[in-house]
Amino acid sequence: MTRSLRRSLPALAAVGIAVTSPVLLAGTAQAHGSRCDSVSVQYSVDNGAHWTEDGRLSEPSTKIQVRLDPKSKPAEGCEYKVSLASYNTEGPTWAKSGTQTFLGWDTTVLSSDKRQATLDVTKYAPTCFGQIDLYGTDKKHDGVSAPLPKYPNAVFPKDLITAWNGGKPCKPTPTNSPSPTATVKPSTSPSPTATVSPTATVTPSTSASPSASVSPSATPTTSATPTTSATPSSSSSAPAPVPTDAGPVGNPTVAPVSTTPSENLASTGGNSTQTIAISAGGAALLALGGGAVFLSRRRAGRS
Repeated sequence: MTRSLRRSLPALAAVGIAVTSPVLLAGTAQAHGSRCDSVSVQYSVDNGAHWTEDGRLSEPSTKIQVRLDPKSKPAEGCEYKVSLASYNTEGPTWAKSGTQTFLGWDTTVLSSDKRQATLDVTKYAPTCFGQIDLYGTDKKHDGVSAPLPKYPNAVFPKDLITAWNGGKPCKPTPTNSPSPTATVKPSTSPSPTATVSPTATVTPSTSASPSASVSPSATPTTSATPTTSATPSSSSSAPAPVPTDAGPVGNPTVAPVSTTPSENLASTGGNSTQTIAISAGGAALLALGGGAVFLSRRRAGRS
């Protein structure tokens, strides 16, 4: 029995060393490539045909594709949150946005395993004047969970990627249309009184000479009138002023959720569960080898 144990000791020791070696190597590699850094996020408004990092949207895009910059290589387990929000405003520019009304939002998480996603707020599109924000967090700026955008007190969200302001005024309510029709009806009723006026024209018909003298004097007065009417017509052709406020400009850089990867290590591909299992197996084999050595020495002492 003692000889068999002595023969098995080298094999047990070799197995223990083979099992514990990956554990030691994994602990050494954990510090390498395990930090999450900020990355650039690109977006597309034409279903991926063109990608850009422009800080302002030229049109009210309610469906936007986002992706990590192809040049960036985030460590495995690093996460980056991106959101798209829609608002109604009181004016077409950031400076005239006034009190904003939250309509809806969509959010996603980008990582090395999910480098691209689509955000869609089409069903929450602004109805009149509006604002659309694409930003690098998962905060819901609805005035409850997080503050609403408000000019000029604060620019929310802080991690703005791109934004749009614009739209058209809402249509007026149709309640004003019946009022002019009501005023037209009484205006037609005095038509019988207008028939009395021809009787009045018969009376001054005897004084035809003064009326003829007035007609030449009226001719020069009418000739001066067209000259004055041409002046306002040229001034009315001036274009209306266009708003020039572009609003806040976004930045494509997005910070990670955490500076430490959440799960798998980039260099080893292993996770904490596998490391614990390997460590436990190595410890069990080492304990078995130690027990065998102890029994072997004890039996040798007795003999």
